[in-house]
Amino acid sequence: MNEHGLIGRRYAGEVRQIITGSIGFDDWEWGVDLFAEDPLVFKKLIYEMRFDEVSAVYALFGQFIWDCVFRRRGWADF
Repeated sequence: MNEHGLIGRRYAGEVRQIITGSIGFDDWEWGVDLFAEDPLVFKKLIYEMRFDEVSAVYALFGQFIWDCVFRRRGWADF
């Protein structure tokens, strides 16, 4: 898990993380919610983490659900 944590720490300041719990409405006990200004950061982070030893051997990833939030002015630029 040390390698997993070291990878995550490299993204400190770019990604915010919230660990959430479940009460039985889905297939998972907990989830990791990630927030960032640039969605490309998620791709880089998740790609790196899937090759660390712990994740590669033991991780079971559920669905990846993502969303974009725009400010009123930002929508026209998109």
